[in-house]
Parts: sequence; structure tokens; C-alpha cells
Amino acid sequence: MTPTPPAAPTPVVPPRKKRAVWPFVLGAFALLIGLGAVSIALAARAGRHVADSSVLVIKLTGTLPERVEGGDLKSMFGTPEVTLRDLLGVLEKGAADKRIKGVVVKVEQPMLGWAKVEELRDALTAFRKSGKFAIAWGEDFSEKGYAVALACDEILMPGDAPFELNGFVADVVHYPGMLEKVGIEVQYFRYGKYKSVSGETLGRKALTEPVKEMINENLDGQFSRFLGWVSAGRKLSVDEVKELIDHSHRSSKWAFEHKLVDGNVYWDEVEAKIKEKLGLKEKDKISYVKASKYRAVSAKDAGLKEGDQVIALVSSVGLIVAGTGGVDPFSGDPAQGAVPIIEALRKAGKDDDVKAVVLRVDSPGGAGLGCDFVRREVEVLAKKKPVIVSMVDVAASGGYWVSMNGTAIVAEPSTITGSIGIWSVVPNLKGTYERLGLNAEVFTRGAHADAINGTRPMTDDEAKVFDDDLHQSYLHFVALAAKGRGMSDEDMEKVAQGRSWSGQTALELKLVDKLGGLKTAVELAKEKAKIPASEAVSVESYDEKKSLLKQLLSKDDDEEGEAEVDALVAALLKRSGFGALAQRLGATSQVVRAVLGGERVFPLIEYDVRAN
Repeated sequence: MTPTPPAAPTPVVPPRKKRAVWPFVLGAFALLIGLGAVSIALAARAGRHVADSSVLVIKLTGTLPERVEGGDLKSMFGTPEVTLRDLLGVLEKGAADKRIKGVVVKVEQPMLGWAKVEELRDALTAFRKSGKFAIAWGEDFSEKGYAVALACDEILMPGDAPFELNGFVADVVHYPGMLEKVGIEVQYFRYGKYKSVSGETLGRKALTEPVKEMINENLDGQFSRFLGWVSAGRKLSVDEVKELIDHSHRSSKWAFEHKLVDGNVYWDEVEAKIKEKLGLKEKDKISYVKASKYRAVSAKDAGLKEGDQVIALVSSVGLIVAGTGGVDPFSGDPAQGAVPIIEALRKAGKDDDVKAVVLRVDSPGGAGLGCDFVRREVEVLAKKKPVIVSMVDVAASGGYWVSMNGTAIVAEPSTITGSIGIWSVVPNLKGTYERLGLNAEVFTRGAHADAINGTRPMTDDEAKVFDDDLHQSYLHFVALAAKGRGMSDEDMEKVAQGRSWSGQTALELKLVDKLGGLKTAVELAKEKAKIPASEAVSVESYDEKKSLLKQLLSKDDDEEGEAEVDALVAALLKRSGFGALAQRLGATSQVVRAVLGGERVFPLIEYDVRAN
């Protein structure tokens, strides 16, 4: 019998060393950031190399933000969004650039506030004063896009394209009835009598008469301004414009027949017109420069003077809250924390090259403490350097709170501002719990520890204490506004009461100092800083924005990193088919947050009533 050979020894394989994952993650992000930097550099290079006899192309679509939210994370995945500030700069540089001969504004259903419409109109008017042409082209016009187009030399559309000119509408949806059906009782508190559209949508089943008065007055003012733009732009009387609005048809042919547009033409016919203006032959190619590229052109390359003295630009965009901020995931609206605004203001204050600061405010409100932190920083900075507040679409309630201690305030006639008031809702979810079979067992230390936790209604005494505290907050708001604007408390109380005003009316009431946009604010900043009007200055953004890589490496920047992700998610939501629904349900999200245990008090939020 042949013996079985011994089994070969099993080789001992030493355990593999675990490789740290973190360096690879950092490497991947570094690569992405590097690629982003290369992309930006290439865009800048493309922007510098502008051919002679070029035509700017501005695509007017979407919301056109004051500045892009989300920083590096969004910009890594494509071209950063074009902002209002970009377009204002593009038109100013284009007017001075000898290589630029004109601009084509492609109107694609923009969702702008009326103040942004005014600022773009002013910028286009200034561009045309340089002797260059401006053509508006659109396949679907409604009032806001048309209002911008009216500032151009010509308005052109293809035949049978949609053209809407049927007037303005302001609609308000109230939620308490719906909430009652699921067992939620809303306990509503507010000061003063006009406060507010947003509060009454959550706290009442119908608007009070003062709030209706406010809505109608603001609607009248905006409609009157719009009638004036159409009348002047199309050389028609105001009565003729009203008649056309009341008997309008949704057709570009109808608009052409009634002298509201200059032609029903296809795009190739538009290009034929442009070639004629440029002196080109039919076979020649037009050199177009997109705004997304041209924004990289420096002021110097465009032929503008660059000054040694600096005007710092800081933005307050969206709801203002304490901390670093974030984004409302339901509406997609930004909630800007007080911290980055304060950091930017301090940075500008410490820089000796900065002679004045322009604070751009586009905010419907916020939470009182965050707003007051920013207000205080503006007050402190204004003692060292001029701080000019430049209001955009909305600077109301908390948006006015952060503005009122500026050296001066500039607003567009269509800006919605004021709303010096306060409101709050406290939901009682007891009925919801009962309907769902939920049993809330509550343990307290302190007689009123569970007064606003949502498991029961407030007692009369608790509601009175809450209301008294809210009243004191309102009086504090009025007193601060009076001090900031150099008025007595009594005089400020007359224009406060939570009432929202147009910028035009706010000027008459001394709530703002001058009408205009960013350019006007910069000119006023130069004046306050005693810089000669003829001297060029550099306007530089001082918004504090850490790079994504720094956020990843920083242990105490978790909130900022989350805000980056929130911003990206919100942007995707807004661009999805659910964007309009999300906008409509924006107010509901406040109640949802309350139900889920988040904020329960919304003292200063104010939304502009839509009119389009």
C-alpha cells in the first residue's frame, strides 16, 4: 500500500494592511475642485477673447437670483447660474466695450420680482444710451418678461406664439380650514393691524379688512407703474393700454396687430436684422457672446476704469435666521444665517481699502434674534464707514429690520418694504393625536413647561403672557426703526402696524432715502464716503464663502456643509416639475416644521403677494 504523502503546508498570508479611505476621498474632491478651477479659468479666458462686432446674448429665464446659493458644490457640476448681479455687470461692461455692438434679450418666462424687472429695465436703458442696439425676442411673453422687453429698441416674436397681457392677480390661500380637518388648531398672534398676509394665511380663514386694503393698494401701485411702462414704450395712451388688457387675446399676431410688438418673425429673420445692423453680408456669421461667458470679462478689458478705492458688496438673501442658515426644503427658498452676513460686514470693516459698504437686501423676513444680530452689526459698522442698503424685490419685516440702521436706504419703486410688525403661530396637535390614536404622555417641571409643545391648547393666562411678550417685541421693533430712521416712536408707529409699502410710497414716508438699484446705491456710497462722482471705484463682493474643501476639513463647519447640500437639493426641487407646487406650499412648510418639532414661532416672516 502506497503511503499518502503529507499535505503541503497551507501558506500563511499576512493580513493586508487597511488603507485609509480619507486620503482618497480628499484626493477625489481635490480633483473635482481642480477641474472646477480649470473650468472657471477657461471661462475667463473665453470671456477675454471677444471678437470685434460681437453681440451679447442674455437669456432671461427662471428666478434670476441676486447671487448663487450653495457655493462650490453647485458650481462644480456645470456653469454657475447667471445672477442678477452678473447681468447688471454684463450690460454695464457691454455698453463701454467697443467690441460689443448690441444685445439680444431672449425672454423665456422669467419668474422675477418687480424690483428686479425695474433694475433690468434701467440697465437696458443705460446700455442703449451708449448708441448700441437692444432687441428682445421671445416665444412666450407674459407681463414681467414683456416689461423688461419694453426697455429694448424692438420686440420680436414668431407668429402664433403665446402673448399674455391680461392684467395682474393677487391670490391668497388660507390653511386653517385644511389644518382643522386633520385636527390641528392654530393659535395665532400678531401686531399690528396690517400684519400680515403670510400670518393670516396660516392664522385666519379669511383676510382682515386692513390686510385687504394693503394688498389692493400695493396692487394698484404696481399696475399703474406697468401701465406707464407700456404706454411710454409703445407710444399708446394709458387708457388705450387698459382697453387692450381688458380685451386681450393670447396671440403674438394680436399683439403685433395692436402695436404691442414690432414684428412676427422667425429666428432666422431676427438674425437677418442683426446682420443688417452690423453691416454683415447674408453669408457672414454673427459673433455671439453669452452673458455666462462675458461676465468673466474684467472692467478694464471692457474699457471701464478700475478704481483703487473699494466699495464692498454684501448680500442678505432669503429668510434671515440665527446661525449659519440653510434652505427650506419644501419651498427651496434660502434661509441665510446671520453669521455669514456678520462675518462679511466685519471683513469689509477691517479692510482699509474699503471706503463704504453696500448691503443688498432681498429678504421677506426672518427670525427676530438673527435679524437683530445683523442690524447691530450694520449699526456698528455705519459708525466707521458708510453702509448703504440696496433693497431688491422684498426687504420687509425682518428684511427691513436688518436695513433700518444703514447710513441710507435705496429701494426700487416696486420694492416691497416696511412691514414693521410681528406675528406668531402656535399649533395645538391634540386633535391630531386623538384622530391617529396617539397617546401623548407629558411630564413637566414648571407650571407652563408644556404651554407651546403642541400637545394641548394654551390656557387663557398662557396665551396672554405669550401675547404680551409679542407686543413688547413689536414695540421694540418700532423703537429701533424710529431710532434708525431719525423719527419719533409716535411717527414711526403711524407707518408701522405691520404694513407693507412699495418703495415709491416708502420714500414718501421716509422709510427709505432714494429710489434706484445697485448703481444708485454705489453712487450714494461714493457720495457718503466723499469720493468724487467722476472717480472710478472697484465694487467687490465681500460675502464670506468658504470653499467646499475647507468645509470638509473643518470640524466646526458641519452646518455650512449641510447648507451646501440643502442648497443643491433645493435647486433640483425648483427645477423639477414640482417647482410650482413647492412654491405654493412654501407657507405650509412652516406648519410642517412646527408639527415635526422644529420652529414653533415665526414672528417676522412676510411674503409678497404674487401679482403677475
